[in-house]
Amino acid sequence: MEDEGNHGNDETRCFILSTLAAHQLNRAACLLCGGLMAVFDRYPLVDGTFFLTPKKHSAACLPTKVEGKMQYLSAVCMGCMDNKRTLCRFCGVPWDGSSLVLGTMYSYDIFAAVPCCQERSKCNSCKKPLLSVFQRLNYYSDYSQDVACPHCGVTDHHFIKSLQGTYQSQP
Repeated sequence: MEDEGNHGNDETRCFILSTLAAHQLNRAACLLCGGLMAVFDRYPLVDGTFFLTPKKHSAACLPTKVEGKMQYLSAVCMGCMDNKRTLCRFCGVPWDGSSLVLGTMYSYDIFAAVPCCQERSKCNSCKKPLLSVFQRLNYYSDYSQDVACPHCGVTDHHFIKSLQGTYQSQP
């Protein structure tokens, strides 16, 4: 979701704060390192970034309804966004969150948005590629949508892979 000037998007801010309040939380846990981040009532909301994902990556993901669909409010801290030590288990390429805006929220899964290798673009059921090597979807958010596999017909969030099974942090 885009910010509206220096003050941020009030609708996004209210959504995040009300979701945290519903879960009786005033801190958010980073999905990668587990560190707790204080959540502020003004922008930047957190020393990291929030995002919505249709898959629950960990117990730190907070369930919430968005436009009638179950989504999970998740967060990644600033240290993990910039550390380049979180590697794809399939190809070894570091996940890079340095281009993400700190303190706000994305309405899609930030880990699925830029597949680094062919393995991240395979069907979760039959394991065949959904896209050719040179093919890309139009928008980052498209990688968080339900897609029907052209090979087996299974509809799933195929581009969203488990963080535990996909990324590994290096010391």
